[in-house]
Amino acid sequence: MMSGFIVAFAIAIMPGLNKMGALPAVHSMNAINHAIGSSPLFFILFGGTGMLHIAGLVIALKNPKLPYVWLVICAAGIYLCGVLLVSLGLNIPLNKEMAELDLTISRNDLVAGHILARWTFWNQMRAVSSLLSVLLLAIYLRSTHFINHGFQR
Repeated sequence: MMSGFIVAFAIAIMPGLNKMGALPAVHSMNAINHAIGSSPLFFILFGGTGMLHIAGLVIALKNPKLPYVWLVICAAGIYLCGVLLVSLGLNIPLNKEMAELDLTISRNDLVAGHILARWTFWNQMRAVSSLLSVLLLAIYLRSTHFINHGFQR
């Protein structure tokens, strides 16, 4: 769920906003961030996805001899570091920088562009991390299916 949201930002929303110019793009990002910040459902999905990865990691670490369990461990590590930590440590602070920027001052266009460039870069890292995590979990599920059901189709 969160992977689709993050990837949508990476491939559609940010490229579209970046075509508007830095100040209008920051204005739009501030509106988006406000909508996200006032949505309990978003926080449930964002936090829930992280909690599912933590639960998967705990289960995997308690059962290290399960076949292909390393895929779950890698998926959780990639998601927790590449999505949650990047979000909390980089993207959210950049959101705060955007919110504090005075958009009525034209010289802030360069500052806005710099903030957007960093936010976009880190969001792309989140997108790659979340997709890689989903891919590893899909491989794990398929691998365990083969173990449980043979190589039949």
